[in-house]
Order: sequence, then C-alpha cells, then structure tokens
Amino acid sequence: MKKAIFTALILSLTANLAEARHFKVYGYNTLEADEVELVYWTDYVAKSDNTMNYFGKTGVKREGLWSHTLELEYGLTDRLTVAAYADFEQPSGEDLKYIQTRVVAARYRFGEAGKRFFDTALYVEYYFPNQNYQGEAKEKIEARLILEKKINGKTLRINPKLEKVTSGPDVDEGLEFEYGASLYGPWTSKLQWGLELYGSLGELSNTKPWDKQKHYIVPAMTYKLSKHLKWNIGAAFGLTDASDDLVFKSLLEWEL
Repeated sequence: MKKAIFTALILSLTANLAEARHFKVYGYNTLEADEVELVYWTDYVAKSDNTMNYFGKTGVKREGLWSHTLELEYGLTDRLTVAAYADFEQPSGEDLKYIQTRVVAARYRFGEAGKRFFDTALYVEYYFPNQNYQGEAKEKIEARLILEKKINGKTLRINPKLEKVTSGPDVDEGLEFEYGASLYGPWTSKLQWGLELYGSLGELSNTKPWDKQKHYIVPAMTYKLSKHLKWNIGAAFGLTDASDDLVFKSLLEWEL
C-alpha cells in the first residue's frame, strides 16, 4: 500500500514542482524499508535589503518572500532513501509559482550507528528548474556528506556540500561549496533546543569575498507532537550583506 502511495505522489509531484532554499541539516538515520515520510517546509523572509529576479521581473524585493516545499521520502531499504521535492516561491505582491524540481534524490548511510567516530551518510539530488523562472534556479547536481556524532546526549551534525551546474549559461562554473551544521539537545522528553549554521562560499577555486558570501546562524527547536509527527522551527539571522537579515523557518515532518 505504501509503495502505491509513494508511486502516485511521485507522479503527481514530478508533473509540476519547484525549488526553494530552506534551512535543514540532514541526519544520518534513514527510513526503514517501505516507510514513507511527508515534510512541509515553509520559510518567510521577514527582513532583507536584497532583491531577486522573478519571472522576468528584476529588482523584486526578497523581504516578504514566502518559500514552500512538499517533500516525499520513501525507504527503498533500511539504508537507502529516495525523495522528491515540490518547491514554490511567492514574493510580496506576487503570485505563488513553481520554481524548480528536485527528484531522484537519494540518501545512503554507511555502516551501523556508533561504530566510527562519525556516523556517515551520502545525499545526492538533481535539480530541474522551471525554464521561465529567472531567479537562482539552475539545472545542477548536488552531493552532500552527512556526518553525525552523539556527544553527552546531544547530537552534532555537519553537512559539507558540493554543487555543479550541468547546463545553461553557467555550465562552465566550477564546483560550489556550501555547508550546514547543527547541535541539538533535549529540553524535555518532547522538546529539543538547537543551534544551526549555514553558509555558501561560491566556487572552491575562486571563493567570493566575505560580504558576497551567505552565512546564517539559526537558533531553533524541535517539538514532537506525536509518535509520527514533529515540528522544527527557527529564526535565521544573516551574518553578511548578501544574506537576508532575518528568515523564519518551519518544517513539519509526518511519518505515514
């Protein structure tokens, strides 16, 4: 039954999807075989001096921008998870539109938890942009290394990431480097505190000046609403001129 649900949702998602930029540090654990998980992501840019291109319009303000994503994950095996994403954006005063598709995303974990200094997994996905969108969406491949360590009841996660544009006018760009990291610990049996860091440095061989890089610090928390439902929220504070000043994030995860 779960396989049928996953197949139907994949077909509906890949017909009309989008990509938005969200704040998430991926963990080592994967779904068990035949498990399905749905995630609803929301970001809201509360304060920003930056602008963007949006379907032929230039200089569109990022302040007031809503980003939405529906994510569907399915456990092929106890180690291998595949996923598809439906991403949308809506700047202030504009219509909600599809930006880009991310499909055939795979996450594979190596070994068993606790056997090495870092529990390690690999996450790979491919981006298919809406050709009418003139923002940051590009056809590209992304590979993310997932490193996780349990430390005195807390969980440290580090996600170094490489991206390569595969078509279009920017295909000659080199590998771009980004990172994510988080530390989470328990407040109560249902509530966890967290602190996350994110950054985008540009090409490995030619990193951008500091003021053109994007870096964020994100105080966050995760609340377990039920056995199969949890909610992660946070506030991302930009540390450079190229970053948005303040972004609120929300991730609602539901295991079917």
